[in-house]
Amino acid sequence: MKRCFHVLCACCAAAVCSLPLSASGCFAAVQTPPAGSSPALEAEPGSGKLPPEASGGGYSIPVTVYSQADPSWSSYLYGGRDPMASYGCGPTALAIAVASLTGQNITPADTAAWSYANGYYSPGRGSVHALIPRGAEGYGLKAEKLTPLTPDSFRMALSADKLLILLMGPGDFTDSGHFIVAYGYDDSGNILIADPASQERSSSAWPAGTLITQLSRSARDGGPVWVLSKP
Repeated sequence: MKRCFHVLCACCAAAVCSLPLSASGCFAAVQTPPAGSSPALEAEPGSGKLPPEASGGGYSIPVTVYSQADPSWSSYLYGGRDPMASYGCGPTALAIAVASLTGQNITPADTAAWSYANGYYSPGRGSVHALIPRGAEGYGLKAEKLTPLTPDSFRMALSADKLLILLMGPGDFTDSGHFIVAYGYDDSGNILIADPASQERSSSAWPAGTLITQLSRSARDGGPVWVLSKP
C-alpha cells in the first residue's frame, strides 16, 4: 500500500525556521516506503485524507496532509518576505492539525497569514515556537504540553484521537529545528508522521525513542511536543 501526499520538496527548519537539512528538487506525490518501514496508507481519492490505521494494534486518525512546497502556496511569501517552500514548516504543521481536527478548509497559506498578523513570524528564520499553542487556540483547538516525553505518552495521546506537533532538533529531520506532525502508530508501536518538508520521511514509521532523542533542546512555549485536540 502507499501513502498519498501533495507534492513535496525542500525542507524547513523551525526553532524559528532556518535553512534546510537537504534541498533536493521536488519529487512525485506518491512514493513507496523504504525497506523496513511500515506499510503506508492510501488516501481517499481527492480528499487528501489518510484513513485510520487498520492493522493489528496500530492506531491513527485521518489527517489532511499538506506540503509546504505544494505549488498552490510554495512561492507564497511568509511575512511578505520568505517563501513557504523554505520557511513554512510551522504554518504547514499547524494547518495539517487544524484541518484534520476541525474539518475546516484551512491551508498553509491561511495559517502563514494568521501567524504574520498575530506576531509569530520571525523574518529570515520562520516561526517562533508560540505559533503552535497560540495558533491552535486561535483556530478553536486545545493545546497542551506533553509530559513526560516517553513512547507510552506518545501512544496514549495519539490513541485518544489527538495530534502531536513535534519540534525536532538536529538529526534526521533538520540541522537546526523543524515542525512535524504525529498522527498515530503502527502495530509495532512506531510513530506515523506527516513531515511538511519530506515525503520520504513521512513514508516511514519512526521509533518513538528516535523521535524523542532528536527533539529540540531549546523549545519554548510548551514545546518540544504539543498535544492538540478538540476542546
